Amino acid sequence: MDTKPLGLAKGLFSFLRMIRTRYFAAAAAVLAAALLAAIYWPGLHGNFFFDDGPSITLADGVRLETLSSESLRQALASGGAGPSGRPVAQLSFALNHYFSGFNPFAFKATNLAIHFACGLLVLALSRRLLGTARPLAQQRNLLIASGAVTALWLLHPIQLLPVLHAVQRMTSLSAFFLLAALLLHIRGRESAGRVAAAWLLLAWTVFWPLSCLSKESGLLFPVFVLAWELLVRRNSVGHLDRFARGLMALTALLLAAGLAYALSARAQWLWAGYQLRPFSLTERLLTESRVLWFYLDLIVAPNLKAFGLYHDDFVVSTGLLTPWTTLPALLGLAGLALLAWWTRRRAPLVALGILWFLIGHALESTVLPLELVHEHRNYLPVLGILMVAGWALTLALERQGTHRRIGVMLAAAALGYSLLVTALRSHQFGEEVRRTQVEARNHPSSARAQHEAGVSLAGLPEAALRDSPTYALARTHYETAGKLDPNLKMSWLGLIHLSCQAGMPAKQADVDELARRLRQTPFAPGDTGVLYNLKEMSIAGSICLTRVETDAVFAAALANPGVSPGIQAMLHSWHADYLWLRERDLAAARRALSQSLALNPSNPSNRLKWAQLLMLSGEMAQARQLLESLRTGYFPAEERKTLDELLAALNMTAR
Repeated sequence: MDTKPLGLAKGLFSFLRMIRTRYFAAAAAVLAAALLAAIYWPGLHGNFFFDDGPSITLADGVRLETLSSESLRQALASGGAGPSGRPVAQLSFALNHYFSGFNPFAFKATNLAIHFACGLLVLALSRRLLGTARPLAQQRNLLIASGAVTALWLLHPIQLLPVLHAVQRMTSLSAFFLLAALLLHIRGRESAGRVAAAWLLLAWTVFWPLSCLSKESGLLFPVFVLAWELLVRRNSVGHLDRFARGLMALTALLLAAGLAYALSARAQWLWAGYQLRPFSLTERLLTESRVLWFYLDLIVAPNLKAFGLYHDDFVVSTGLLTPWTTLPALLGLAGLALLAWWTRRRAPLVALGILWFLIGHALESTVLPLELVHEHRNYLPVLGILMVAGWALTLALERQGTHRRIGVMLAAAALGYSLLVTALRSHQFGEEVRRTQVEARNHPSSARAQHEAGVSLAGLPEAALRDSPTYALARTHYETAGKLDPNLKMSWLGLIHLSCQAGMPAKQADVDELARRLRQTPFAPGDTGVLYNLKEMSIAGSICLTRVETDAVFAAALANPGVSPGIQAMLHSWHADYLWLRERDLAAARRALSQSLALNPSNPSNRLKWAQLLMLSGEMAQARQLLESLRTGYFPAEERKTLDELLAALNMTAR
């Protein structure tokens, strides 16, 4: 019997099935992108907020105008977040500005595109992991389960901030490169010869560094890889090979080196952050045990009112039973670790999912003196929980009858509910007053939420009418924020500005309280913004403090024992700006700026400012000498333009 026609028919059928699968996958990807865009569309129209200022709108290097090597270098060096400055993320912000200016929509649309790209990597990774864990499962079931995992990951409301909070691109960009590196590592380990070496080299020498230079959470990549090696690959091949054992030894060595550095005198800068926090290292570790369960609650049972940009209302654990949930939270985490150990052979993907969640929080939810709670920290960790759910869905799909129906119904319900909550949050983030008022309502004990609600209302025209409800509500939000946080200063500046805007003199009690807090309470990094805003509003004429009152506020901040010499130099410089541009008192401005230069004589911006004061005082020869010495130094684009204009003016005068 001639079997050639039968073989050709089978080959043709396989080819057509492959083409159909690819078309189906492409259509599903387009549909997912359209659905994602539709849900996030309202939120894309929101403004910049919170940390967007320091890393984006106020970062000189981000204002990219040309694609020259010098401007690109400035963009890479423009970041102040993290030890590295996160240059890859900063470059992406600068390119956004180059093509669209500071258009928040463009920044957030770019974030959404990165989020979708991450989703494609999540699909590839989840399908591969589910296929390894259930090698006998039907391909259709694996595709459905991995598709459900990806859809939930893309649409879950806890993923909203890395899209709509522009600066959190640092998180999603780092995750993109980490996921790509992990997929390349897995592919390399499942290949052989030069091809395997090429994939591994690309993963470890290109994508891993890109992840770390987007955000420091990329440093966790070797630990994620090790978890996959020890749980998934070991279970699949039956043993640990030389590569896995070497990686385990190298990871242990790196962790030991990191611990030794953290305990050394050179790492004191790392722990100095606790001096500015209202909690100790021990209190942070105790509190984070409860924070992780709070995250798990948001992931498993999303509650719209529980979500928020700010969680400074989260109660700090000061002991094992204060609050009483601290000890159960610690025991619960120990139980999760034991569950991962118990399932490492029976269900390695369950063990990997648990460890994935814990590894993902190993940097930001342990010993570092960061703020206690932020939702964006779950961008990668949430995948571990969804992977466990995907494994359970695969089991249900392999069965017939009730189990299959229940699995499909639960997955559909979770997806539908996540879609609804994310859509509601996206609508909230699409308009600043709506966003801040909802945040303040959902988190009445959050000083930050109350303050932001006051700021958004104070920006409305009705706030200038002293008898309007808008004025009264803005004042209430500011006062509430000040009462909730005894160290908060910005709300008292807000109260002063609100009174001035309404045509009234600032209340002396508000001025005195602002000065008292600046002098006596811990001076946090963000408190410099109070003096900067005071200076800017004074120059613009939007605040009604007298010179005596303004000088007193600056003097109060400078008298704070927690203000470092570097910050003192900055405050003296801003005070000089006020005295020069608002009060037109050149002599006083020179005295203030000389105090700044005495503390930081090499600051090029202040030296440029000194040259301007020399010119205004008629000391042209000295000004020229100073400007000539500054020509070879580094300046942001705007200051470089000022320097060139001053030299040109001097040359014109000389003629």
